[in-house]
Amino acid sequence: MEIIFKESTQSTNEDAKALPENADHIAVCAKTQTGGHGRLGRKWISPAGNLYVSFCIRLDNLAAAGNYSFLSAVALAQALESFGLKPQCKWPNDLLIDGKKVSGILLETDGKSRLIVGIGVNLLPVEAENLLYPVTSLANEGVETTPREVLSRLVECFEAFEKLPFSAVLDGWRQRAYGLGQPITVNLPTGKVQGTFYGLDNDGVLLLKCGQQIMRITAGDVFFGEQGKK
Repeated sequence: MEIIFKESTQSTNEDAKALPENADHIAVCAKTQTGGHGRLGRKWISPAGNLYVSFCIRLDNLAAAGNYSFLSAVALAQALESFGLKPQCKWPNDLLIDGKKVSGILLETDGKSRLIVGIGVNLLPVEAENLLYPVTSLANEGVETTPREVLSRLVECFEAFEKLPFSAVLDGWRQRAYGLGQPITVNLPTGKVQGTFYGLDNDGVLLLKCGQQIMRITAGDVFFGEQGKK
């Protein structure tokens, strides 16, 4: 995979979208972002020292774009495991260590044939207020490394998982699933729904057990334990 390195940019996702239309498997990585964002337009604080990278991937069918949420999470988890860490995957697109967020993944498309996979990883301690979830960093977990080293291992794992069937990717995700069998609250556009995290179906849809009913959740913010009651 070709990697473009930048000192600073507004957003690596926006840079990846601006690549030529025939761009494929090209990554844009920046030391800092001035306008980084996560899901639902949430601001992603981007000081120097952390990893900010976006992959530009051409797909024959954008209907398969959602698969890359799981592929990216599992690839990053495996990359972090190579540092001796034990990350877990939080549906739909976060990585946690001991229940604290260490990474976020944002998928966007150009509406045609290109998928943009934005990944942010906290290498250094995070100083921020009013966050949705507790956060951690590789430094907090006793790992000292560089963004380029993490990126190198991530790209290696990413390309390896791309060669596998999606069922194998989902198996890898399930093995690292956070909160399986636990009570969760899912924030939907129509309101909050509470139940038990029952698992994933073969398309990666979250299965929420509410009494005797199994709900299929395709998108939403998931909270565990007391977090969802706030």
